[in-house]
Amino acid sequence: MPSDLPRLRALATWLEAQLRAVRAAIEEAEERAGPRWWVQWMRTAAGEPRRGVLHRAGCWCPGAPDLHLADARRLVARHGSRIETCLVCRADVRDEGREGRGPASA
Repeated sequence: MPSDLPRLRALATWLEAQLRAVRAAIEEAEERAGPRWWVQWMRTAAGEPRRGVLHRAGCWCPGAPDLHLADARRLVARHGSRIETCLVCRADVRDEGREGRGPASA
């Protein structure tokens, strides 16, 4: 490990670039893997916001995966707490893919 500040900063910049490249490759691989998530939308009264339950592939609840991870994350970000995680498959896109923090196996 270099001891001078300029080389340490250069190393940090290079490592950050490598991490961005790895994350981009992971995102591409997830897209190639196909959809693994879906939202089961609940009935709500007219004028009330939509509510749903997020599921992932392998869950026994009715539905079929039609969302990739990035799409599921955008949907959860847009709807916030109005989309709950399934109690069966514990689909949580916020932790998916982070080391040591994936959802429980279904």
